[in-house]
Amino acid sequence: MKLLTVAAVLVSFAVTASAEDKKAQPPVTLELVAKNDKYKFDGNGKAPAEFKTYLEEIAQVQKDGKLARPPQPPAVELVLKFTNTTKNDTTIYVGGDSNSYTFDLTGGSGSVAVGSGRAFTEEFRFPKAVTLAPGKSYEIPVKQLADGHRGASRYVYWTGPGEYKLSAKYVLANADGSKGTELTSEPITITVGK
Repeated sequence: MKLLTVAAVLVSFAVTASAEDKKAQPPVTLELVAKNDKYKFDGNGKAPAEFKTYLEEIAQVQKDGKLARPPQPPAVELVLKFTNTTKNDTTIYVGGDSNSYTFDLTGGSGSVAVGSGRAFTEEFRFPKAVTLAPGKSYEIPVKQLADGHRGASRYVYWTGPGEYKLSAKYVLANADGSKGTELTSEPITITVGK
């Protein structure tokens, strides 16, 4: 009798976990696509170690509450690609102030992220609705390694040549402009040469 009760509890737990796994799946996936995955290191006239120290000093000044403007982030050719994985049309809301994406850059010679030092207008920007048919995608081009509010509040830098892993997180908006589901991409490989 005891064995049957334990088995019933385990089956019940497995069914509940399976239902929660299915429920947690968003109707769209996020993929980070590299139109170009090879770049040349540009340390703003500085050697890699010197450039990394320079960026870390800017980050510290910003942390202390002072204004410090960093150099432009690396130019990139990337795409944030949303794909409808369901069998029905689905609507996503993109482009508003509650939408934000964040890059995670690891490996290589290391990375540094700093505030952009940019000022933003105060009006709240609502997202726009995009309806995707089953299997269809919507793409947002990314021209600089910058992320955060309006895709420009934080600059991300590789600090020297090497092989890096880059992934992205994107917070979709709800129809009312509030924050919705967070999607995470698989990492891609970026090679930075001398």
